[in-house]
Amino acid sequence: MYADAAPATLNRMNVVELDRVTRRYGNTTALDGVSLSIPSGSFVAVMGATGSGKSTLLQCAAGLDRPDSGTVRLAGDDIGRKRERALTRLRRDKIGFVFQSYNLLSELTVRQNVLLPVRLGARRTRPVEDTLEAVGLGGFGGRKVGQLSGGQRQRVALARALITGPAVVFADEPTGALDPTTGGQILRLLRESVDRDGLTVVMVTHDPVAAAWSDRLVLLHTGTIVSDSPTPATETIATRLRAAFAGVNAA
Repeated sequence: MYADAAPATLNRMNVVELDRVTRRYGNTTALDGVSLSIPSGSFVAVMGATGSGKSTLLQCAAGLDRPDSGTVRLAGDDIGRKRERALTRLRRDKIGFVFQSYNLLSELTVRQNVLLPVRLGARRTRPVEDTLEAVGLGGFGGRKVGQLSGGQRQRVALARALITGPAVVFADEPTGALDPTTGGQILRLLRESVDRDGLTVVMVTHDPVAAAWSDRLVLLHTGTIVSDSPTPATETIATRLRAAFAGVNAA
């Protein structure tokens, strides 16, 4: 675990709660009765082999996909009870997303991309220039995103995720397309947002080095959680991940 990580506490409000969540796609069970609670101010890494259910877990937790059974609560709201329009507003107001593919509009400027959630009706919690400064892009607001490097684009995506002051940021392989140095910079920014601002981060990753920045490590195998523990050292993460791949107890 990253040396300066904030210790997890048990008395904080749970920002994300999954209670016996099951999700099937045809004959394939992606999640099989998964229960998971994530308190505010946590940095949680979710790992597992391809097909283990980690991306489905993130999508259900973020309200991007609806489970077949079980309950998902986000910032105290049961998202299964919400109509699609209300769910869209909840995602807009409470969630930030950071994806491997950035999902930016290259013809727009950095500032315009960061402000997209605000243009869609979300509340802005701090000036855009302050947000850009926080992710190391001070002075870049007027540049076209198409002119930026991959690492700079991921910083724009992070700034866009932070501009509304979300309750939680869901990050799906946020460093997968980046070199180790640039990826480390993005992970440090996420870590600092947790420690400094009390942000909650749920990150899906395949990389033990990336996972080592988290407070908590959740390992999945064929749709079930096989380990949920404080994040160990990188070498131990790799060992547990191999055990999860093999389908044995990874604790």
